[in-house]
Amino acid sequence: MMTLKSVAATKDERRRQLPGDELIPNTIGQLTHAITIDRPPGDVWPWLVQMGAGSRAGWYSYDRLDNGGHPSATRILPYLQDVHAGTLFPALPGRTDGFHVLAVNRGQSLVLGWRAAEGPPITTWAFVLEDAANGTTRLITRSRANAQYPFFGLPRVLGDPAVRLVHFIMQRKQLLGIARRAVEFDPQLDRLMPEYDIVERHRVRIDAPPHVVFAAAQHVDLQQSLLIRLIIKLRALAMGATLRESNHPRGLIAETTSMGWGILAEIPGKALVMGAATQPWCADVIFRPLASGAFATFSEPDQVKIVWTLRVMSAYPHGTVVITETRAVATDAAARAKFRHYWTRVKPGVVAIRWILLRLLRKEVEGNQLQSFAHGRTH
Repeated sequence: MMTLKSVAATKDERRRQLPGDELIPNTIGQLTHAITIDRPPGDVWPWLVQMGAGSRAGWYSYDRLDNGGHPSATRILPYLQDVHAGTLFPALPGRTDGFHVLAVNRGQSLVLGWRAAEGPPITTWAFVLEDAANGTTRLITRSRANAQYPFFGLPRVLGDPAVRLVHFIMQRKQLLGIARRAVEFDPQLDRLMPEYDIVERHRVRIDAPPHVVFAAAQHVDLQQSLLIRLIIKLRALAMGATLRESNHPRGLIAETTSMGWGILAEIPGKALVMGAATQPWCADVIFRPLASGAFATFSEPDQVKIVWTLRVMSAYPHGTVVITETRAVATDAAARAKFRHYWTRVKPGVVAIRWILLRLLRKEVEGNQLQSFAHGRTH
């Protein structure tokens, strides 16, 4: 799970020179942390350059503390991607002071600093991206301070441990936040529905190659789970829907397309995006497929557009991460009110179905892998 990832830097990372160190050559202390992210550096960089409170994307840490309670962005913001020496990253919303960009090497390192009235910066804060194994990234951060650092106005003997503790808590949360966003962000989904009323994201790690997992995911059978069938039946009873035996073909994609969902985008062997327009609050729901080019602009009144994706990515050091994300947006205020009321009733069931489906997939794929391994050992 992402929340259990370590942010401890290796001994080599703590000891070696990093960009920005030269700006405070006589430091009174430095703090180095790092995290491995299951994406290449180019997918991590955009999240770094848009940081900052207020009108920027946030710090991806504890938003109540450092972003006025406003959630940090979960999208790449194109208008914040151009940074240069001198760009201000406000420390807090509404402030005109904060961290300025001191040095930038695009795609590789970003060095922020808190300027002094004269002379070198009081602190530096470096973010360094390094290629790691299997298309992953090692994100290393380092904070350094000079003798002017205020230590919260406390004597250094008290302020130093307090600063180290607070910095670790905030830095860890930020690194995890950056990693989660870089891994979960889906540019195809964002193109189709950049703004949405609700979003649900789920992920599972499976010990098998991505192409094997993706093929199995397309054919996983919803009807195989007694709990999923029960949840669907309970929804039908609660909504007064017509109860009938399912005559849809088996397999996730075959079943959903037969129900009216359309394929909006596809990366063979890696990702599939499905979408439809509907009135989900109706007892007997009808899904209307929309062409990919018309989906984003579709605005027929009293409708809800829903889009969901199925993606696989290589996981370090081995295996696959499967991500499914569902977004929905109403086309007008009346539809939004009805949809929100409906969603509060069905959300627990929808979340449960996603959770069960991913565990069903993992059990099936890893079971088949074990059988193939055993078969190979006996032949």
